[in-house]
Amino acid sequence: MNKERAKEIFNSPGMIEVTHDKRSVYIEEVIERNEMARIHPMNQPNIVQEVPLYELKETQD
Repeated sequence: MNKERAKEIFNSPGMIEVTHDKRSVYIEEVIERNEMARIHPMNQPNIVQEVPLYELKETQD
């Protein structure tokens, strides 16, 4: 995922499904300086990790 799309999803008032390693995740923050994102699994908000934006996938219906 590119940085601009990640920022759009992060700022979106609606829920847009994003996956990392085939798990649904929530983007907590887009870290622009190094093109990373702080995320957590949808069902485990206490497990936070930073991953490269290119590893995130937007789910297409």
